[in-house]
Amino acid sequence: MTPCAAALALLLGQAAPATPPAEGAAGAAAADPAAAGTAAGAATSRPATGTAAEDAELSRAREEIAALRAEVERLRADLAAAREQLTAEASRAAALEERLRSVEQARAADADSRARTAEDTARNIQQRAAETAGAVEGMRSAQDALTRGETGNVDSALAAQATALERARALARQQGSAQEALRADAATRWIAAAREALARGDLNQARMALAQAQALAAGAGALSGEQAGTGSGAAAPAVPGY
Repeated sequence: MTPCAAALALLLGQAAPATPPAEGAAGAAAADPAAAGTAAGAATSRPATGTAAEDAELSRAREEIAALRAEVERLRADLAAAREQLTAEASRAAALEERLRSVEQARAADADSRARTAEDTARNIQQRAAETAGAVEGMRSAQDALTRGETGNVDSALAAQATALERARALARQQGSAQEALRADAATRWIAAAREALARGDLNQARMALAQAQALAAGAGALSGEQAGTGSGAAAPAVPGY
């Protein structure tokens, strides 16, 4: 080599750039296939996090939990509604029982009242029947005395019979027995007429008036006797003629 050629080669060698590191590594890898295989295996052996299967499993678990919570809330709501309905039904049953007790008490009270009224009515009927029967019997005795010409106690006896008939008349009117009340009242007036005749000394007129009083009183007694169920009304005596 001539001295000029040697100098030119030296200059060219100094002007060439250095080889890049990356290219050097790639070149090294390319130059060493075993080293390149090792690096690729390390990269693929690392596990991947947050895979699609795990995400799906977590999603299903969340859905099941949400469904269970919804079911629990529904059961709680149903239980609350059942308790409310039970309370309402219990209140309704208590109200019905109270109403039933009130109705039964009212019926019992009404039955007692009716029974007492019936007893009072029967007792009053028997009382006025007894008053009338006693008056009729007393007037019969007075009539017998007048027939014998005895006048000693006739006026006081007739006054007592008139009082008894007045009591019977009041009871008959109170209990709606108008016919009995009218007959008892008429008998009382005829007793008054007999007493007036007796006071004048007219025994015949007194007997006639007393007979009328007896007939009317006996008719009143028959009515009260029928109502009392005794059938013990005295038969009306015949009215004597003049």
